[in-house]
Amino acid sequence: MNHKNFPILSSALLSVLLLAGACGTPEPVTVAPETRFTKAEAPTFYREATASEGMVVSAHPLGSEAGRTMLAMGGNAVDAAVATAFAIAVLEPNMSGLGGSGAMTIWNRESGRADYLDFYAATGADPDYGLDTDPDSLITRERGVAVPGMVDGLLEALDKYGTLERQTVMEPAIRLAEEGFIVHHLLADVIASYSQRLLYDDDSAELFLPGGQPLRAGDRLIQPELADVLRRIAVEGRDGFYSGEVARRTIGKLAAGNSRLTLTDFQNYSPTWRGALCQEWMGHRVLSAPPSLAGHEVILGLKLIERGNIARHGHPVANGDALGVLVDAIRIARADRDEWQGDPTFVDLPVAGMISDYYASLRASAMGGDVPDTMHAGNPWPATPRYTAPPECVGPGFFALPQNITQRDYDELRQHLPVPDPATEEEHEKMENAAYGNTPDATPDPEEQHTTHISVVDRHGNAVSMTNTLGLYFGSAVFSDGVFYNSANHNFGGSYGSIRGPGRTAHSSTAPTIVLNGDRAELVVGSPGSGRIPPAVISMIVHTLVYNLHPAEAIRMPRVYPMINEPVVQMERGYSAEAIEALNLRGYVISPSNFPMNMLFGGVQMIRVLEDGTMIGVSDPRRDGGAAGL
Repeated sequence: MNHKNFPILSSALLSVLLLAGACGTPEPVTVAPETRFTKAEAPTFYREATASEGMVVSAHPLGSEAGRTMLAMGGNAVDAAVATAFAIAVLEPNMSGLGGSGAMTIWNRESGRADYLDFYAATGADPDYGLDTDPDSLITRERGVAVPGMVDGLLEALDKYGTLERQTVMEPAIRLAEEGFIVHHLLADVIASYSQRLLYDDDSAELFLPGGQPLRAGDRLIQPELADVLRRIAVEGRDGFYSGEVARRTIGKLAAGNSRLTLTDFQNYSPTWRGALCQEWMGHRVLSAPPSLAGHEVILGLKLIERGNIARHGHPVANGDALGVLVDAIRIARADRDEWQGDPTFVDLPVAGMISDYYASLRASAMGGDVPDTMHAGNPWPATPRYTAPPECVGPGFFALPQNITQRDYDELRQHLPVPDPATEEEHEKMENAAYGNTPDATPDPEEQHTTHISVVDRHGNAVSMTNTLGLYFGSAVFSDGVFYNSANHNFGGSYGSIRGPGRTAHSSTAPTIVLNGDRAELVVGSPGSGRIPPAVISMIVHTLVYNLHPAEAIRMPRVYPMINEPVVQMERGYSAEAIEALNLRGYVISPSNFPMNMLFGGVQMIRVLEDGTMIGVSDPRRDGGAAGL
């Protein structure tokens, strides 16, 4: 491809970004072909691909190929995204699966309308389902499982927007489960590192630890039970998973571990269509996920970066002022989203105010200057329209939050909430840290990032950004009929809106995002990475659309993750000494990564569509993945 549309980084800046630190020659922008798969299985898969008729990017090349096949058959972006998601459920059983959750942001170019489908796992109807206080129960116990939404969500999207038959869309996943695939290095590493969790169930141990030994890279993984479940779903639809023998066996296994979920809970599950968050930003429209997900963090962060006029300072990798704008914006947005999150079906949230220009102008006053030890959340309620949804920015019916949003005073709202118990909050933090494999000071384990993302654009310009998850690696470790079940119940807590209760979904940091330029989906982006997801998405949008870097350059830029309750910035290697010193002088403490590109900081899957229709797909070198174009 001709790269004339993108400025190539100067040699001075590139020298800051070298993977080995102070090496001589910069690495080429395009990452080498994936070599973990046999030539027969993957002869043409790359981390970067260029096409004009369609593009799929996911965390496994064979998953991307499943979606590309749907596009080649005349299917649209939703057909391709659903096929890819089912295939990834086979290829990445540690990250997502039929027993998990997800959400997708959809752009329909012809109608000029965006949709958002929330299919996150939900609690059952039992009003006292509770959780064990033992942190281990959040990791490898049946009571950590919520009703999975993955299957119903994918089928719902296919029913509403798909053009291909269900059996056709699911065929690649069924074939991969029946015939198997070559285990890649990341999956092999996770199996070896988390073998104790796989031992929780005899069936999962037999499959992933044959003869007591973890599967190794290069081994073939065949999943016949999972293939049977997929085939049932292909033939019977949702009933094949939520009502029949598969569901009954799952409920039986959960009940044996004192779960309160019932067959009725499974049968009554339903995904939820909501309006995608939408806001103008620097001549673009940003579409992202509403609560209980984290699109409002992405949008607020971008608006703060716009107000900091980041580009006038230079690039954050080399310039301390620009890096300060990026870090401050991410920290403020993190603090606000951490406070204002939850299930919008059950609780009012001032999201309309939080993503408004007026509120961003107010919060921008916290940028620059001496760094506070704690970044406290702001109060978006005064900026939230009374009894109205935020203004539409594309077409009728484009954006709609629940109409019960009020300009309720924050202090008045607090009067109706339980008085926080410091001991309880401290215990919850300990439990959450244990669940995520964190150290006592809440520094995440780099291995504990367990989600997946899929980005798709079709020949008509329709786009899907979808993020799916099991929660923790292998979810709760509950395994039935070849399916791992989620650990979603541990995600409750941490803010007034994330309250445990029947029929609720917990908050999540995922943020499947689409950035429009006119009616063109110019950027389709998302990532795994827990709390590092919004910062990764924000950074990719800034590097690509503000600095106009080639996507393969942008995805290799080092990333940052500022803490809320202490002035610490975790960052990948690659920032200049001058930029880091500028943060130090303001009071930030730098916690450097041991690696130049660390999977802790995400695994972005992104597509950029140029004005001439050229599609560039890139997969993050921090993890596995591949782009497949048509």
